[in-house]
Amino acid sequence: MGGSPVSSGVHFVRKSLASGTAWYVYAWRGGPQILRAKGPRKPILTPADWVRVAEARRALEETPRDDVGSVITAFRQSAYWKELAVSTQRTWGQALERVEGKWGKAPLAIFNDARMKAKIVAWRNTMSATPRTADISVSVLSRFLEWATLEGRIILNPAHGIPTLYRAESRAPVVWLPEDIEALKAEAQQALKDAIDLAAMTGLRRADLVALRWHEINDLAIQRTASKRSRRKRYRVTIPRLPELDGLLNDLRQRPRREGVETVLVTSQGKAWTGDGLNSSFHEARKKANGGTGIWHTERDPVTGEERRTQKRLHDLRGTFATKIMTHPTAMLSNREIADLMGWSPEQVDEIRKRYVDDSAIVVSISRRLQGEV
Repeated sequence: MGGSPVSSGVHFVRKSLASGTAWYVYAWRGGPQILRAKGPRKPILTPADWVRVAEARRALEETPRDDVGSVITAFRQSAYWKELAVSTQRTWGQALERVEGKWGKAPLAIFNDARMKAKIVAWRNTMSATPRTADISVSVLSRFLEWATLEGRIILNPAHGIPTLYRAESRAPVVWLPEDIEALKAEAQQALKDAIDLAAMTGLRRADLVALRWHEINDLAIQRTASKRSRRKRYRVTIPRLPELDGLLNDLRQRPRREGVETVLVTSQGKAWTGDGLNSSFHEARKKANGGTGIWHTERDPVTGEERRTQKRLHDLRGTFATKIMTHPTAMLSNREIADLMGWSPEQVDEIRKRYVDDSAIVVSISRRLQGEV
């Protein structure tokens, strides 16, 4: 519990009455009365009086406080919080610190006023220079208030329905080309090369890459419970095995690993990767790639013609996997089937197909005709 409102000592109040002097003794200033005595001198408390003081203070400590900071503490000790992934707890914890910095000492009941929505928007706008941080802060505040309503602590959630500031562009069209992967692997140690290859051949997200275990791979597919949650539930991931994955898995089985390590990927020390560790190694290699210029996705704004550059991310290797299954010689998967597999829309798949698959096939066909091969 935070700072106590109890003063350090018992509070004595002397009153002159027609019948003489009276003393009113309180467990603390503003606290409950524990004794009323008559006489000109301040009364001396008996052991029984001190027991009543202790009981009053204990009762105060056990009384739930309703300021925002105290309720946030309760939220972080709840079953709801414990169900969150560790990485989510870390992100939400940072957002809750911002909420507490703004409203920590205020009573939670202030959020029962619908006019608080405008104040939350104003608070969000103070973080407009970092729109994703602003949006995460409002989103976490909304989740916290949602929990508080379910607990019966408040009846409104004014943070719900506030629009986001950040306008995320779809990452689906961002794909690692063979030359990009070659440039990255030139700066990577073997353990990172393994992670890059596995990502490109499976389309798994980072959290699932580092957590994938051997028993989750069968002859036809990879099947595991995804690390990412959807509506607070984990969903089942099933990824078909590409033929070229066989060789990589054979190599990965030969990597030195510590006893008890069951993950498919291991670090150079034979331990399981952490998500943060893989990210750090990836960023370091990407920074050194191409002579220190990095690896970028470049496109032109269709309206202004201005060139836009975005650093390619580990997550974008999912797009590379998508192109592999699009070009599989016998699978002939539709955009809808690939979209369901990747968790994208058919339109996103169509954009990748047109940009990286169909256009390339057309160019190759034209080149062959020009060279008289067809």
